[in-house]
Amino acid sequence: MKNKILLTLILLNLTAFSATEPSSAIEKLKLQELAKTYPKEKIEKSLKGYKNIKTESSEDLSHKAVLVDLNITSVEMLNQKNYSTITEYVFDFLDNNENSLGNIFDKNIFEKVLVKWNNVVPAKDDLLLEKLNVALANGLMTGYNLKNINNYANFDKNLSVSYGHNDVTHAIQLIALLKGEGIDAKVQLEPKTSAFLHNPNWGAPNYTHIILEDGKIVVTPTEYDLKFQFSNNNDKIKFTKLIDLYAKKDSKDQEGLIYKSWWQPFIQTDKIEGYQMLISHLVKNGDFEANVLTLPKNSKAFIDFMKKGSDLKIITQEIWVNPAFYRFMDGDYK
Repeated sequence: MKNKILLTLILLNLTAFSATEPSSAIEKLKLQELAKTYPKEKIEKSLKGYKNIKTESSEDLSHKAVLVDLNITSVEMLNQKNYSTITEYVFDFLDNNENSLGNIFDKNIFEKVLVKWNNVVPAKDDLLLEKLNVALANGLMTGYNLKNINNYANFDKNLSVSYGHNDVTHAIQLIALLKGEGIDAKVQLEPKTSAFLHNPNWGAPNYTHIILEDGKIVVTPTEYDLKFQFSNNNDKIKFTKLIDLYAKKDSKDQEGLIYKSWWQPFIQTDKIEGYQMLISHLVKNGDFEANVLTLPKNSKAFIDFMKKGSDLKIITQEIWVNPAFYRFMDGDYK
């Protein structure tokens, strides 16, 4: 989401002056009635070790007990009057732009991902699809994704990656892999209708596909982008390395990879070392938006074609992709 990291830093840097006090947090989180249900015994149990338990009012103590029970803060932090995690939690709660299924460490994250995938409604917009399919047939790009913007994660792009695939078991195993490596992150699954040129070196296509007049094969699967927002840049870098180790196929019968790993995994993010730059073209019509990636040298031709005879507006931005996907964009298959 826009400027989120900056706003969070401001909140943390001004903690001593503008931190969210426990009682204020209870009000903003709309938990006042819950706090009133806490009897003395429950408060004392939740706040065991809190140094001011005999001097503060029962109301203030009940507010702190609720926040501890919800794992928003701890007794240790309360003793230090460190309200940073409370401030961050309230900030996230009030930020309605963010759209996530939960976190990797959540016990029910697999269930949430499966439910989201099993209820996917494929994105379809006739105006966009007609133009995009002609552009694809004319060789102006290698493929496109079409999404409903209401599924967007709206995560902080500085801490996020987008990982594309088409099999939900792969997604579950990837999340489990990250959890096993001790990496937590916010998670969102963004369904997408995809179309891209099939490379014959991949073998026979396993998805719905069409054959163009020149013999090229265009596959049209329903896929997804898994969006992850990490708590720090180091975890994001660890993610990219784990994909190379456990989710990238280098030989036909390679073992030791998670389910249905691709020859060329698809990761896009902001600039990181070793990644290659592409141009992302966002073309929106109503609730639907297409994302088309091209090499920089091919961008102008695609934009000119899409604008010809239409009122479509195109937003371009630089994005960075993993080396294997960049090789796909340049005609390679590994």
